[in-house]
Amino acid sequence: MERNLKSHLIKNNKNKKMKHLILTATLLLTVGFANAQRLKNSSGSTIGYIDNGRVKNSSGSTIGYFENDRVKNSSGSTIGYFENGRVKNSSGSTIGSVDNGRVKNSSGSTIGTFENGRVKNSSGSTIGYYEDVRGVHAALYFFFFFY
Repeated sequence: MERNLKSHLIKNNKNKKMKHLILTATLLLTVGFANAQRLKNSSGSTIGYIDNGRVKNSSGSTIGYFENDRVKNSSGSTIGYFENGRVKNSSGSTIGSVDNGRVKNSSGSTIGTFENGRVKNSSGSTIGYYEDVRGVHAALYFFFFFY
């Protein structure tokens, strides 16, 4: 009987440890997404995250990177640049600019703005939101590379 009790206690302790590990893993994953920089569409639904330069879709899969002045796809190939306020494609041709919350195309026409967590198109309609994301990264995401 003592042997059965010991066996039961050991088994019960292992179950508790396993439950604790599963709970800890779930909390860490939840906290990871909760603290990630969030991008939302105009309806407020999360469409992506930017976490330490890694651009992720709403499922958490990596779709690209912001690395210094380079914008890269999920394979790590450079798809564009952002330097001195200019947005360039992978060939180095200017495709737009970002300055003081204003986003312009290569002709210099304003195609949108970003301010206070909101991204708007040239008509002033909200096309998305950003939380804990640099405004310029939100602009690059929505207007040029990932949306």
